[in-house]
Amino acid sequence: MSVAWLWGILLVGTLVMLAVAGTLLVRRRFGVETLKLNNEVAGFIYAVVGVLYAVLLGFTAIIVWERFDNAQAGADHEANALADLYRNAQAFPDDVRRDIETQIRAYADVVAEKEWEAMARRKPSPEAWEVYNHLWRIYHQFQPQTDHERIWFTQSLAMLNELSDQRRLRLLNSRSDGIPDVIWVALIGAGVVTIGFSLLFGTKSAWAHILMTSSLALTIALVLFSIMALEQPFAGVTRVEPDSFRQVIRIFDELSRSGGAPSH
Repeated sequence: MSVAWLWGILLVGTLVMLAVAGTLLVRRRFGVETLKLNNEVAGFIYAVVGVLYAVLLGFTAIIVWERFDNAQAGADHEANALADLYRNAQAFPDDVRRDIETQIRAYADVVAEKEWEAMARRKPSPEAWEVYNHLWRIYHQFQPQTDHERIWFTQSLAMLNELSDQRRLRLLNSRSDGIPDVIWVALIGAGVVTIGFSLLFGTKSAWAHILMTSSLALTIALVLFSIMALEQPFAGVTRVEPDSFRQVIRIFDELSRSGGAPSH
């Protein structure tokens, strides 16, 4: 288990324990009968606060998940563009085809093995840029001689531009600051208020009060932790992995042994 996960578990456990301790302290300090007097007014205010916080929490969680999902989809599209370029290169002369295949394989390797770790530090890989630029130079220098080559060359340029777009978006996402600080202040502050209001209700059973308050704190803590885990798609606790690039590398290995072209 990684250190980040241990910190996450500690965070969730601490919030739950603080909620339990706060419940016991408030009940002992003010007494159950006094707290019961707050039930009607506190219940009305708590309903408003709870709805507002639920909207904020849910909205933030959805936005973070969509960003994470888009980052994963972008990496998949980038890897698919590599596979398409590899296939299209089969229509070119042997020397050009071999150069393209070599650079495509090198690009997939360096992205999966080096650039992914560099993105965790919010940096690109110089080796990946070098291979990427070399691949572009091959297409810039190639002059199609037949209509057949021109058709596949046009298709390849479209795929190369798709590769460039997805790479650019991936690197931008890796340098993103995640959720703005003001949103974190609102999430944590509103969470404290929401849990704090649950301490003001008077219930006959102390265990029932503790159970309700701790369950609320656990739910809020888990959602906050999930937001924290997903807000950095390439550097968070839960990260997008280069599985799609490793998959195309295996496809390229199989093609090298069989001498065929990739199928889709």
